[in-house]
Amino acid sequence: MVFDLHIPVYTYILSGTALATALIFCLYYSLPLFSLRRWRRHCNEEATPLDPDLTAASASIIVYSHDDMSGLEQLIPILLNQEYEGDYEVIVVNEGESAQVRDYIDSLQLAHRNLYLTYTPDGARSLSRKKLALTLGVKAARGEVVVLTTATSRIDSRRWLSEMMRPFNTDAAIEVVTGVAIPAEGEDVARGRRRRSFDYAADCATWITAALRHRPYRGTEHNLAYRRELFFNNKGFSRSLNVQHGDDDIFINEIARPDNTAVQLSDDSIVRFDGDIFNITYGEDAIKRAFTGKHIRHGARRRMVIGSWLLWLWAAASAAAIISDTDNWITVGSAAISGLSIFIMLILSWRSVLKTMNGRNLFLTLPWLVATRPLRKMYYRLRSHGGRHFTYS
Repeated sequence: MVFDLHIPVYTYILSGTALATALIFCLYYSLPLFSLRRWRRHCNEEATPLDPDLTAASASIIVYSHDDMSGLEQLIPILLNQEYEGDYEVIVVNEGESAQVRDYIDSLQLAHRNLYLTYTPDGARSLSRKKLALTLGVKAARGEVVVLTTATSRIDSRRWLSEMMRPFNTDAAIEVVTGVAIPAEGEDVARGRRRRSFDYAADCATWITAALRHRPYRGTEHNLAYRRELFFNNKGFSRSLNVQHGDDDIFINEIARPDNTAVQLSDDSIVRFDGDIFNITYGEDAIKRAFTGKHIRHGARRRMVIGSWLLWLWAAASAAAIISDTDNWITVGSAAISGLSIFIMLILSWRSVLKTMNGRNLFLTLPWLVATRPLRKMYYRLRSHGGRHFTYS
């Protein structure tokens, strides 16, 4: 090995490509990921009771259920005891009529006049039953803002509603608030749990960082809020009635704008959802997202994909440069410096994301998971083809 300044032109080009790729990766891909941590800190700093002189907007919590009695028994009591400064109601929308759910809600209504139950007709066909349920819930709501969650959600804080409503109560221009939902800790113990933990955090990081850059395009069914009037102004889900899913991505893509959407990331606002079969449900949800993703704008999602391909470009350029000038310390050192920069920024940024999203504490597997993520997304897109996602199926 020697230090030789007489480097072939093609080696200069390859080494320069590797260094430029590393710089772009660090600035364009890694740095924006730190915004999640900063925004969660900012939301926590704002997590104080509202001014008592402020008139808080009325809220309607809509809980979507599919005969999930165990989930309702855990969720409804905490929803009925929220510490919210304004008026609110809880509306449970069950898929189909259920005597068990009806009896449970009836027993609670004796003490809670702000609790209601409705359900979708059992004979409804050739439509999205989820969208029908939410439409019924929104029509039954009397609050200015509808806050959506599901019976599989787990809410630990009595300040959850206050935090989700805070942007509406402090800024009249806000019409949509996207909250965050994460799998319950320790539930997923099946093979591939590290990959699923990373992929779920990466999915969330993609749409949250896009929203923070004023390019919102989706939310999560477990933790989402928007003004009731906005729902009707958009004619509900009328533009996607032929699609089974899309109530939290296609619909949000239609109503969310840079100036009317806020992201809530405070500790009290985060929702957990039942994750005991997350190894199955994540794959199913990923296939649904791959299908509905065809109906929403792609620009906000390209940063993550480009970041992964930049890793492959750096690896190819560095390997080619070293092979073309193997005995030169300058070439090898240049590749090592650029690679070390990428590794450090990737680890620091993604460990920050995983900590923010309560994901698994990954380290050495992160470069591989980042590099191969586009391949997994491609797999889900291939699986998403077919008519089963349409209501006529």
